[in-house]
Amino acid sequence: MARSQGFTLSLVIPAYNEAENIPLLLGRLAEGMASFDDVEIVVVDDGSSDDTRDALRRSLNAHPELRFVSLSRNFGHQIALRAGMEQTTGDCVICMDADLQHPPELIGDMVRQWQAGADIVNCIREDQKSLSLFKRLTSRWFYKLLSSISGLQLMPGSSDFRLLDRNVVDILNRLPEADLFYRGIIPTLGFRVVAIDYQPGARIHGKSKYTLRKMTKLALNGVVSTSVRPLRLATYFAFLTALASAAFLAHVLYVYFVSRTGVPGWASTLGVTLIIGTMQLLVLGMIGEYLGQVLKETRHRPPYYIAETGGAPPRTGAQGDR
Repeated sequence: MARSQGFTLSLVIPAYNEAENIPLLLGRLAEGMASFDDVEIVVVDDGSSDDTRDALRRSLNAHPELRFVSLSRNFGHQIALRAGMEQTTGDCVICMDADLQHPPELIGDMVRQWQAGADIVNCIREDQKSLSLFKRLTSRWFYKLLSSISGLQLMPGSSDFRLLDRNVVDILNRLPEADLFYRGIIPTLGFRVVAIDYQPGARIHGKSKYTLRKMTKLALNGVVSTSVRPLRLATYFAFLTALASAAFLAHVLYVYFVSRTGVPGWASTLGVTLIIGTMQLLVLGMIGEYLGQVLKETRHRPPYYIAETGGAPPRTGAQGDR
C-alpha cells in the first residue's frame, strides 16, 4: 500500500565519542534531506567522554531540526537506539550511526521503499575488499553462528542501519525488556521487509567502538533475548546421552552375565553411575524447558502484532475495547 507524500521523517543517531564527526554528519544530512519538508534528527550522546555534547550544542543554531539526548553514562549502542526511538514522532524512523559509515545519501532510497509499502527497510552491508580476510570471515561466521544458535534468519552484513514504520517503532517501544537486540527482535515481528545493499563509507575520524568484548556481549544478548534454543539443546543432549548410556549399560550387563569377565563390582558401579548421570541430565533438561517458558512469560511480549485495521470499529464491549 503506497503512502502519501506528506509525512514526517525522524532520524535516530547514537553517538559515542564522535565529536569530530558530528559537524560532518549533520552537513551531509542537510544536503541529503533537502527535499524533505518535515524532518527531525535525534542524536543520542551515549555518555561520551570527549566533546560530543559540546559539538551538538554548537550545531543547534545551524540545524533547527536537531535535538539531542545525553545519557548519564555509556549504556551501549542498543540502549542508545532505544532512547532515541522513544523520542521520535515521525511517520517513519531511520536509525544510523554517527561515524559516516552509514551513507546519508541512501536515505532517499529508503524513504521511497517505505512510500511504496515497505514497513521495514534493512540496509545490508556489502563486504569491502579493503577489509582483511580475517575480518570478513569472522563477520560471516558471527551471523551464521548467531542464526544457528538463536533460530533467527540473520543475513550476513545486516546492521542497525534501517528504516522503520511508525507502527513498528511503537511496538518496539512497548517491549518491556531491559536488554533488546534489535537485529534479532525485528525479524520476529513480521511486517513487510525490503533489503537494500550498500557500500559502507570510510570512517574519517575516530575508530570503531565495537571491540571483541562488546561484540561477544552483543551476541550473547542476542541469543538470550530472542530464543530459548540453548535451553532446549540441554534437553536434546540429555536424550542423546540417555540413549548412549542405555547402549553402554546393555554392554556392561552382557559382559557381566555372558562373558563373566571384569573386576568384581565394576558392573554395578558403572550401572549405578550411568543411571544416576542420565537421570540428572534428563531432570536438568526438563528444568531447562520450564525455565524457557518462564523466560518467555517474564518478557511480557504481546502474543501478536497488528499491522493494519480497517472497516467498522469494534463493538462496545468487544475484546478490542478492553
